[in-house]
Order: sequence, then C-alpha cells, then structure tokens
Amino acid sequence: MASTPGADRPRSFFDRFSEPLADRAREKFAQVEDHVRESIQVEIDAVTRSVRARAIEVRPAAVGFAVATLLAFFGLALLITAAVLGLAHAVDAWLAALLVGLALLLIGTGVAAWAKRRLPPGPAVSVVRLHEPAHPAEEQVHPWAD
Repeated sequence: MASTPGADRPRSFFDRFSEPLADRAREKFAQVEDHVRESIQVEIDAVTRSVRARAIEVRPAAVGFAVATLLAFFGLALLITAAVLGLAHAVDAWLAALLVGLALLLIGTGVAAWAKRRLPPGPAVSVVRLHEPAHPAEEQVHPWAD
C-alpha cells in the first residue's frame, strides 16, 4: 500500500492552527466572489432592461426618421433630375447632366471642407525615428575585395 508523502507525519501546531483559518478564508473568498458576481449580473440585467425599454420607446421616432430620410433622398433626386431636364432645353442633354453633376461635386466638396474644419482637434502625434543598427551582414567585407 502506497501512502502519500507527508501523510504519516503528525500535524504540527502550525498546521492545526492554520488549516481552520485557511478553510474559513476560502469560504469567505467564495462568498465575496459569489456576491460580486451576483451584483454584476444584477447591474447587467438592469442595464439590459433599461436599453430595451428605451429602444421600444424610441422605435417609432427612428422609423419616422428613416422614412423622412428616404423621402428627402428621393425628393432631392427628383429635383436634380428636374434641373438636368430644365437645363437640357438650353443646352444638349449630356452637357446639362455634366453641368449639374459638376455643380453637385463642387457643393459636396465644399460641404466636406466645412465639415473637416468643424472636426475637433485630435491628439498630437509625433513621429520618432530610431536609428536602427546596421545588419551584421552589411558590415562584412568580402575577403577578396580591395
């Protein structure tokens, strides 16, 4: 019969004193861990309920904004088409489409430049170049080179 090492030796005073403390400490740590896990889960559940309630509350407005965006897009497309057709009475149709397209590109570029100026400044970034040591093979000289 094989026994584990140290199982035959008698327990010392320190072992008798520390084992109950260690067991109680393990129990307390397990209780604290369970309490923290339960508290976090309660917070997650509360946030989930809050977000779902807010989503249900906001849903009609979101659908309304989506419909308004689509209607505005199609309205602008019709206005652009009308501009091309109206200008086509003065010049050729291809030239009217080209002129309206260029005007829209210029307006879009202007809006993009305006929006870029309105961006908040980002964090300052500095580039530091480190001098990399030369590769050892680059320092070798061919033995027959003069």
